[in-house]
This record gives sequence, C-alpha cells and structure tokens, in this order.
Amino acid sequence: MNHILLLLDHKTNRTLLSDWLGQHYQVLSPEQGTIPAAPFDLCLIDGPALDRLWKEIRQRKTMEDPAFLPVVLITSNREAELLTRHLWKTVDELIRVPIEKLELQARVEMLLRTRQLSQDLKLRNEDLESFFHAMTHDLRAPLRAIKSFTQLLQEEEGAHIGEQGQQDLLQIHSASAQMEEIIGGLVAFARVERSNRQMQSVSLASLVETCLRRLQPDIQQRQAQIVLDGRLPDVQGNNTLLSLTLTNLLSNALKFMPPGERPVIAIRASTSQQICRLEIEDNGIGISSEDQQRLFQPFVQLHGVEVYEGVGLGLATVRKAVDLMGGRIGVTSTPGKGSIFWIELHGGA
Repeated sequence: MNHILLLLDHKTNRTLLSDWLGQHYQVLSPEQGTIPAAPFDLCLIDGPALDRLWKEIRQRKTMEDPAFLPVVLITSNREAELLTRHLWKTVDELIRVPIEKLELQARVEMLLRTRQLSQDLKLRNEDLESFFHAMTHDLRAPLRAIKSFTQLLQEEEGAHIGEQGQQDLLQIHSASAQMEEIIGGLVAFARVERSNRQMQSVSLASLVETCLRRLQPDIQQRQAQIVLDGRLPDVQGNNTLLSLTLTNLLSNALKFMPPGERPVIAIRASTSQQICRLEIEDNGIGISSEDQQRLFQPFVQLHGVEVYEGVGLGLATVRKAVDLMGGRIGVTSTPGKGSIFWIELHGGA
C-alpha cells in the first residue's frame, strides 16, 4: 500500500484528508508537522508548512533521486502567489482550495503511478549497472592472464621463437591492449551517467591550466604550442564532467595531427546573452562534413587504429558529459586545415 505524508498546518484540512485518504492509502500525519524518517510515496503540504519545511522537502527529494518523489501543494490563490519562490523546484503539483475529491484522487493516482515507474526504472538501472561491473571484471581477468603469459613466453622462450612467432606475440599483446582500452572506455562512458551532477560556478582559466598540466608529457613530446587567446571566464558546470571534457578535447587536438606537423592549439572563450562559448582550435588533419554528423556517436573511428589509437568512445563520452551539464557541443572543420571544437554552457554566477 502506498504511503502518503500529510504536512498540513491547517488542522481541519489535515483531519478531513487523513480520514478520506485513509480509505485507500497508508496515511502519515505527524502532529508536530515535521518530516518523519519513515519512507513515503507522496507528500501533501499546505502553504505554511511549505514555507517552514521547503529545505527539508528538497533534501528528501534529492535523497530519492533518480526516483521521483512527488509533492503536492494545497493552497489558496493568495498563498500560491506568496509561495512562488518554492515553485517548481520543490512542488510538482498544485491544488487550490476548496478541494474537489475526484480531482485530488486523480492527481494522486497519476503521481503515484509515475513514482512507481521511476522506482522500477531505478531498479532496472541498478541491475544493469551490477551486470556491467560483473561483465567488465570478468573480461579483464582473462585479459590480464593473456598479457602475463605472453610476456612470460617472450622472456623465457623468446630466443627460440622465430620471426613469425615474434610477430604473433606482438599481435597478441596489441590485441589485448586494445581490448583493455575498449573496456576502459566503456567504463568511463558508463561512469559519466552516474557522476555527481551538482552544478556550480567553475573557473575555466583554472580548469584549463589543470588539464594542460595533466597533459604536459604529451605537450612536451610533441613540442606543441598552446595559445591562450584572451581571458577565460567562469561557467556554470560540474567540475568533474568539465575536466573530463576539456582533457579529452585537448588530448584529441594533440593526437590527430599530420605526420611531422607541430601541434598549435588555440583556446578562447566568448560570452553572449549569459551563454559562454569555449573554443579549442587545432591545426590537425580536419574532419569532413559527412564525418562531422556522426563524430559524437559511440565507437565511431574515422581513421584506422594503426594510424591513430583509440576505440571511438572519447567524443561520445564528452557529448554525454556536456548534455548532463545542460550545454551544447559541436565542431567546425575542413579536411587538412584543422578543426574548432566548441562547447556552450551558461555563464558563471
């Protein structure tokens, strides 16, 4: 049976609704008007209680996420105007007094059904996550064994293995490394969805500096020139997701270069109508207009792995990260003349 929490300071309304809803649901009606620790499936609250308890309500909804915990505000026209600061971050439905029982029951049933669907989806996602972790663990174990025995064979019998055998061992080692990279890419792709999505003001200047420091070995090896073109502002984003995005885009700008070409990477930003656009421009191999349409899809490799290593999950992961931050990502490019990857996010507060 579904549990409905009544947080109504109006005692008469609380008593009437408790008696009526008690015929169909398990009703929680704390006299002190506080949120109990016991679980509930829907909350009916009036204006005075919402004004007092809105922080606790939001916290409880956050704890239930990604499951949906519906909150219904019962209010007069006058109270609804006074409580607009709580709508709609806290409240999911609004019912005005005097209450029509059939309308209330219909809305309660729809919200409870939505909650049940969200809980079922949450359980299925948890099952899929458990399966995914078990699968990746089981795949990594034999890969480690293959690599270990290949290395052992090379060390102990390498002097007795012919040229073809040496080539075969090299192929085994290369295939194992590629499979490990695929598994790692899948784990990173799945992990983005489960990341903490709390948004905050993030300093692009500081984050870009951190990402460049992390990529310093590649930058030095390729003798790359990094140009910071102007001031980088703050944006509304998630530090982890944005760090993943920038590191991946900068790493690709370093990697996808014509043979013998020195990478030159320009980083710039502009702000218009509260939207910040960050651009990363390179002098790399470029991307055709046809390939740009599918670039951000999983497992898309525009070039053979023998030319540029990778499994085709990096940009798909980046796109998912940007989507989760409520932003946009795209690319403009000409083959042989480089690319400009851009992301757009809301400006920092």
